[in-house]
Parts: sequence; C-alpha cells; structure tokens
Amino acid sequence: MAARILVDADSCPQRVRKYLLARAKKNPFELYFVANKEIKADDKAPAPANFKMIVCPKEEQAADNWILQNAKEGDLAITRDIPLAAALLQKNIRVLNDLGKIFDKKNIERALKERELNMQMSQLGLGTKKRDTYGQKEFELFAETFNTEIQKILN
Repeated sequence: MAARILVDADSCPQRVRKYLLARAKKNPFELYFVANKEIKADDKAPAPANFKMIVCPKEEQAADNWILQNAKEGDLAITRDIPLAAALLQKNIRVLNDLGKIFDKKNIERALKERELNMQMSQLGLGTKKRDTYGQKEFELFAETFNTEIQKILN
C-alpha cells in the first residue's frame, strides 16, 4: 500500500501546498488536496501523477468529513482543524499542522480546551490570539517535521 498524505487544503498556506507538490514529484506517496473548491496544483508545472484534487460540496465540514471517512491507518493528515485532528487521532492517523506541530493523544486534549476557551472568549467579545503571518520560520518548521514524518511512513 502506498503512503498517502491527506491535506485539508482550504486553509493550508499556498507555500505548504507547493512544497508538498514538489515532494510528491520525488517521493512514492499519494498526495490528496481536499477542499470545497478547486485548488490548482501549480500554474507553471503539471501536477505530479500521484496528486489528486478532491473537490467536496460547498457544505460546512464537507472536506473534513471526506478526510475523516477516507483516512486509513498509515496515512498522514495535514490540517489546522483541531476537532478534525482529534477525530483522526481516534482512527490512529498521524496528524500534522502547517506550523509543524504533530498532534498526538497527549496534546490534543489541551488543543481542544484552548480552542473552546478561544471560542468562548470570542463570543464574549474578548480578543483572541490570532496567528501572525505565515513566514519562513513557520514554513521551515513545517518542512522539517514533514520530512521526519514522511520518512517514518515510507520506511
């Protein structure tokens, strides 16, 4: 069975998507971008043969549901969606976000609690911590962590 990378592509930074496409050209894994709209692979180069774009209905959670329903043990999912990450972990799927953070059964509970607190604060009109721009530092951490995880899957 070929290794599969399932990307929650709606919210994934373009820089990460381009990186994953470049890696897919050189590595024997299947790369899936899952989103509610077509996301072009790359305007300058054809998509690799092992790339698939899955366009889901424009319904809330449609892309997340597709990933959850189709993920199999041995896959690596890339998402910043904490509830999706938690559900994938229940299926023994490796989960990484675009900042290079690996979610596991130890840290997902804290992430869920932080998310809930942020939502409550937002509903009360209190400011929540927002992500700064996605820069070189964040990308490098993602790339380093992705490389480590993909080696685990491919070996």
